[in-house]
Amino acid sequence: MKTRKLKTGSRTTNSMLNLVTSLGGQMLTTVLKFVTRTVFIYTLGKQYLGINGLFADILTMLSLTELGIDTAINFKLYKPLAENDEKRVRVLMKFYKQAYRIVGATILLIGLGLIPLLPFLIKDYDTLEPLGINATLIFILYLLQSVCSYLFFAYRSAVMKANQKKYILDVADYAVTILTNIAQILVLYFLRSFVIYTAIVIFFNIFKNLVNAVISQKYYPQFLKREKESLKKDEIIGLLKDCGALFVYRINNVVVKATDNLVISTFLGLTWVGLYSNYLLFHSTIKLFLWRLYEAVRASMGNLFATNDIDVTYKFFEIMNYLTAVFYGTAGIGVAVCANELITVWVGEDYVIAQPFSILMGIEILFIGLTNNLGQIRSVSGVFRQMWYRPVIGVVVNIVASVVLVQFIGIYGVILGTIISQLFSNFLVDPSLIMKYSFNGYKPVSAYYKKNLLYLLVLSAITAVDIFICNHVFTGHGWFSVIVHIIITGVSVPLVMIGIYWRSHECKYLVALSIRTFKKILKKAGLLKSAPAGKSENENEEDAGQS
Repeated sequence: MKTRKLKTGSRTTNSMLNLVTSLGGQMLTTVLKFVTRTVFIYTLGKQYLGINGLFADILTMLSLTELGIDTAINFKLYKPLAENDEKRVRVLMKFYKQAYRIVGATILLIGLGLIPLLPFLIKDYDTLEPLGINATLIFILYLLQSVCSYLFFAYRSAVMKANQKKYILDVADYAVTILTNIAQILVLYFLRSFVIYTAIVIFFNIFKNLVNAVISQKYYPQFLKREKESLKKDEIIGLLKDCGALFVYRINNVVVKATDNLVISTFLGLTWVGLYSNYLLFHSTIKLFLWRLYEAVRASMGNLFATNDIDVTYKFFEIMNYLTAVFYGTAGIGVAVCANELITVWVGEDYVIAQPFSILMGIEILFIGLTNNLGQIRSVSGVFRQMWYRPVIGVVVNIVASVVLVQFIGIYGVILGTIISQLFSNFLVDPSLIMKYSFNGYKPVSAYYKKNLLYLLVLSAITAVDIFICNHVFTGHGWFSVIVHIIITGVSVPLVMIGIYWRSHECKYLVALSIRTFKKILKKAGLLKSAPAGKSENENEEDAGQS
């Protein structure tokens, strides 16, 4: 097979390419997912919608067996890739391959063991058989979906991601996702078969892994050759210790969302799971869409930590924190203000959960963003074991708060329990530990709290104003009103945040980067002449990326 060399490029270029391809593809697949969900609702109904949400969350919990291997290995790959240490990369990839096989087999065995427990996890389980719903068969299909994501050369894509070239895989991934959604829409419309609808994902998961494996082999064959040498015993022990700490974090992340449907199903029933799943579609779509921002810069940040000083990395952290407040603040306010109106126009009032549900969802989205930014720094700086106890606090608080509150205030208690757990674990513990271990005490943690408290106050004020405007201006016009209100919320947050923080180094850097990127686009389109000879474009980019 003919191999293809990749230019290393600058961190700024790689991050921008990762971001553009991620966001562009995500926008297209988001539209398709909403179309698929609409067809699903009108062809199968609330019961199937509830099962879809519940089983997806159970399998998310089973993914805990991955133990954080993905994050730990990616961290270990940053340095040898930066130094072009081919042998070291091959040794790590060999371990990765073996680990993923074990994970896939473990998920399969645990999943099969859960089948007898299904009647206890679904409150209205006895009503499913008369409706022709085979819960066991559907669960097995969902289980195979999860298992396939760890097999068929899935490990090979790690080398592309760690080397800042994820955007190449994204193109293939989005193409497969589009084909998957189209196939599911056709099955729902013509066959109305939930079993075939679910089985389609298994086929395309396998296909996606094989495509990614071929792409990785094409660009980086030197890292994927067979390697006789294995990791030394002490290195494996060190990796497993990191994985153990990351496992606790994974538990927290899964419990924060994946147990919501379990609690709702157990105490309220599948109908409420179905109603919640529509809001969760907004939540998960926004979460995935904005997570692309972090994915786009993760490898670049890892490279930055490996090659630069604390001053540079801390400034980059502050820039990402500001972006988090802007993007997640916009998304959270958008959900709080527009979610109920959108669902009413989309599928009808019968699928709406009364306020303050969407407001609570908006608050949760903002907290998730702030948590993601902290977690990003933790991952790329290799600070895993020092914070192992924090997720334990989050798990305990979330389970106790959700189970207690759901019995008093229903579904609102589930979301409120999640918010409480994030507040008492993430924001009381994580910042101080990250400042201490990731940045070696470069800045006091009070600076982080002060800055983010001001962000929260500004966003709260914007929320109040947007709710008032959207409740009184241009209402009752269907989709046209929804679009107008989304535009209002989508524009208000960035404008106010830029206006208030115009003189900050975060805002100045992002404005300069945007102008520079726009100029590059114009140059490539032939609408702007190139700058006089001097530094090369890549050198200028590199300087900007380190500012």
